[in-house]
Amino acid sequence: MALREDDFKRALAYHGVSEVGFIMLAFGIGTRPAIAAALIYIVTHAVYKTLLFLSAGAMERATGTSDLRRLGGIKHSMPVTGAASVVGSLSISGIPPFGGFWARFFIIVAVVQAERYGYAAWAVAGSILTLASFARIQKRLANGSSGVAPAVKEVPALMQASMIALAVLCLATALLWLPQVHEGFFMPAAKIIQEGVTYGSSILGM
Repeated sequence: MALREDDFKRALAYHGVSEVGFIMLAFGIGTRPAIAAALIYIVTHAVYKTLLFLSAGAMERATGTSDLRRLGGIKHSMPVTGAASVVGSLSISGIPPFGGFWARFFIIVAVVQAERYGYAAWAVAGSILTLASFARIQKRLANGSSGVAPAVKEVPALMQASMIALAVLCLATALLWLPQVHEGFFMPAAKIIQEGVTYGSSILGM
């Protein structure tokens, strides 16, 4: 559906379904590495999806539309917003060095380690389709002179600053895989989730 969608924000909504599916796949595998990867994926997803919706909203604010068919060439008239959408697209598509790559990669690794090869194949296929979808979106935003894009101006500085900050965070989320963070925070959190019944019993004194 995302591959056929011409409304930018609606395409992002379809991808939200896909992203939640990735997270639930990792939780469903149930191993500690998979759960830890899912937790990191949640953090990473929150950053790049916010950036993508903010950039889409900025384009709509400037042009009055989120129709990709009318936004051709907008990256030339709105360079900051356009660059932000590229960063978000690269991260959600799992392109290194962005955090989205590592989150997606280690979920697939955890699925393979659990010997669920069919699910791993579906995850890889989903990743390829995501990349194809955002390549299509970015091509639409970069090319063409029709529509409203050539006549618009960049959004206010505060909106630009918000997108720049989120773009930096898309890179910074790669640091969540540092051993000090991964082993010191996410793996213990995964242990608590994996042993939820035992943990609840110990807290309640049952």
